Amino acid sequence: MRRAFTWVLLICGLFQGMATAEQLSYEKKVSDIGQVIHMVKTQYAPLLYKKARLGLDVDELQKKYVQRAKETTTAEFYYLVLKMIAEFKDSHFSARVPTTHLSHLGFFCDLVQGKILIEYIDRGVLPRSVFPFSVGDEVVSMGGEPALEVARRNASYIGDGNEETSLRFGSMLLAYRPGSVIPVELGDTTVAVRNGSSKVEKTVTLTWKEAGEPLDEFNPKKNFLAVLPPKSSKKTFRQYELSFRHKLENMVPNMELGYLCSPFTRIHIPEDATTLMVDPVLAYYHPTPKGNIGYLRIPHYIPPIGPNGEEDFTGYLRQFEWVISKLEEKTVGLVIDQDHNCGGSVAFLESMAGLFIREPFTPIQFQFLASKSEYLNFKSWMDTEHQTLENEYYAQTVELIKKHWLLGDFLTPKTTFLNNQKVYPNPIGYTKPLLILIDEMAGSGGDAFPALLQGVGRAKLLGNHTMGAGGHVETMPPLNASAISISMTKSLFFRPDGVAIENRGAEPDFPYLPTREDFLSEYRGYQKFYLNKILDML
Repeated sequence: MRRAFTWVLLICGLFQGMATAEQLSYEKKVSDIGQVIHMVKTQYAPLLYKKARLGLDVDELQKKYVQRAKETTTAEFYYLVLKMIAEFKDSHFSARVPTTHLSHLGFFCDLVQGKILIEYIDRGVLPRSVFPFSVGDEVVSMGGEPALEVARRNASYIGDGNEETSLRFGSMLLAYRPGSVIPVELGDTTVAVRNGSSKVEKTVTLTWKEAGEPLDEFNPKKNFLAVLPPKSSKKTFRQYELSFRHKLENMVPNMELGYLCSPFTRIHIPEDATTLMVDPVLAYYHPTPKGNIGYLRIPHYIPPIGPNGEEDFTGYLRQFEWVISKLEEKTVGLVIDQDHNCGGSVAFLESMAGLFIREPFTPIQFQFLASKSEYLNFKSWMDTEHQTLENEYYAQTVELIKKHWLLGDFLTPKTTFLNNQKVYPNPIGYTKPLLILIDEMAGSGGDAFPALLQGVGRAKLLGNHTMGAGGHVETMPPLNASAISISMTKSLFFRPDGVAIENRGAEPDFPYLPTREDFLSEYRGYQKFYLNKILDML
């Protein structure tokens, strides 16, 4: 009953010139900054890690931003807070400004090999006579400023464990500005675009289209991540989150970002493929000179919510058991596509690992906050189930937190949710060579699953290093004056080699960065590369 502990490992402005809202005094701004710093000092698990790895001194950080706050308007202050939090370079530690206000230009972008390419054009907004460009053309500048510099400025409000992830998010937000995470742009701007791979550039003038209400209120959650199951309404100890879904809900709903958490594939499906499953995930196999190679898309580790309002852990796992049994029977090797994986339940992730690791293994190791509040929090979740072995093991972890709180430690020693109990393989499993696709848009559980299978020697990884979102996340009380909402990292977790996931992620055995040709041709070059690698592994 690993489902009893489904901590979630998921890899989420006020508009400028808000005349009707209260103008915050300098004292209130200082108070909000102090509130953030106090939460960091008392409840931010990676505090000492960030000081050691990044040289981050929170007292100096507080002084810097208190000084900067003197020269800000209220609207500018909101984004100053976001910039301060972004300095922690933590995908789970994030803030959201309470507004629905946004602006867009009618096209979306993505970052490919260091260039910002057009990914989608809304021809209802931008007819060819106004915007004579195509998907794959490069945006060179915006408002006379190099496009990459604009993307870096956007990224400075976000902050991620992996700087490549931040820059990619910043590029995706080039022509789409949700005020909840970056300042909204208004008026006209110039956009210079290079056609195809040529050196021919053309500049057009576009007007930012405005949407939403520029009011001081929390924005309703967007629905573009509808492929994700909703959260359970029942509050049990299954509901801890190691998630960046909270961040995604405020990001741009473009094509590539829509692939985050999606069960569908962006990769060409061979014409001779035999499809095994489409829902809830895509799985197929196809012939090669060395036998059939399987493909399995794993977009997240989030069990759907059943009719009773609880996660259908067992039913979801059984669907994977079925498709794994077919892949074991029909293939000589398997490619797991975990690109853009946004994570999910720790317990479900470890159960999934049990479909591939064929001997007992140590699950994901954590360091938890050793504090009274964390002890009481853990204990309250423990009380939701009784007279089970899982509850007994979990109680030992709760006592460990209490012990180190009373000793005055900041974090516990490394442990697991169930006090270092081994995870045993599923009777159904895959035994043949395994290659996992990873990228900088996969995080949290999307960091943990490939790192775990690589660490025990079960799989090779191909692609780019993952996001480095290394802890579980909880929603904190909003800031008193600005009402900015905060999500904060409350633990650290580790790869099997003992390296913290935070800012490191999982690292590929076979590096690969998709090209412009991949971007335009259903990633066929990428597919050719990974098929050659899995065939070499046979």
